[in-house]
Amino acid sequence: MFRDTQWINETKTKKKKDNKVKRRHTDPPTSDTSSTSSSSDKASEIMTISSFCDPLPPSDPKELRNIEGGEYFLPSADKNIERLQMQHYLFSKCVWRSNYSSPLEEIFELGGAKILDVQCGSGIWMSDLAKEYPNSTFVGIDDDAERARIEMELPNAAFLHHNLMEGLPFPDDTFDFVHQRFFTSVNEVYWGEYILPEMIRVLKPGGWIELMEMSPLSNAGHMTKKMFKAYDEFNSEKGIHQLNPSVFQKGLTSEKLINSNSIHSDYRITPLFGGRLSQLVCQNLFKRLELKKKEFCDFMKISESEFEESIKTMHDEVNKLKTYCKTYRVYGKKKI
Repeated sequence: MFRDTQWINETKTKKKKDNKVKRRHTDPPTSDTSSTSSSSDKASEIMTISSFCDPLPPSDPKELRNIEGGEYFLPSADKNIERLQMQHYLFSKCVWRSNYSSPLEEIFELGGAKILDVQCGSGIWMSDLAKEYPNSTFVGIDDDAERARIEMELPNAAFLHHNLMEGLPFPDDTFDFVHQRFFTSVNEVYWGEYILPEMIRVLKPGGWIELMEMSPLSNAGHMTKKMFKAYDEFNSEKGIHQLNPSVFQKGLTSEKLINSNSIHSDYRITPLFGGRLSQLVCQNLFKRLELKKKEFCDFMKISESEFEESIKTMHDEVNKLKTYCKTYRVYGKKKI
């Protein structure tokens, strides 16, 4: 297996370190229920959802306008790349208001940190951080050649096209932070047995690993469940699998190299009904199906007009049943 990382170290000389590093992870929005230790029952949660339509402060609508207008996006003619970039900003800037939850301030303040983004997708997460922390090196790896081909004019960021089924092509203890979000390459069993151990292997002792994923929709209607179930089956035939975030804490806890006392799990609730942010999140989720419409219709043996009618029904169900989603972040520290 190729493990030469000389190409990482050959990035251009870093700029002089900033005197002050901006803090990235912030306190959760007051209108958000966000702790996995919460014992609130279903009725209480639904009451919270009903009163929480947009976590974005009313005084700052600029972020949504910039996101809708593609202000932050990397150039791409690929509609799915655009969707992934929209997804990034909706969840990072509006829902979580941060790119990560791990305590990384000291790592970035010291400078010279090496960060790995596993299945980096459009590269937008890495691009965001590489611009903010020019004294650290960011590496994105993806097994999709179309996604990994994006070039960024950033001296401290690099992409690598690599088959993740072959492991990660880096030596042990290489990175200070390993990040994975919305992973789709393998099923949960293979992820737990091969991908997770590889991410921990390349993580330095004392470094942090963070995993982020979305759980299945809550309060989903009949058509919504039917369409997403079919979409999962459609993707499964192509080797695409969405991980359930429930495997993250179990996976990290079972790893002997991770300090069990350092493991934290947190979530954010985002309704698909209500304000503009909620509508954008809903559109972004449904767009996964719409971008594959022709193939998906063939798979389901339905016409495109039937597909469009199903999408309309899904939107009606979302508003009627108060459908919402949860995104989870689970992170832990490698033993020293």
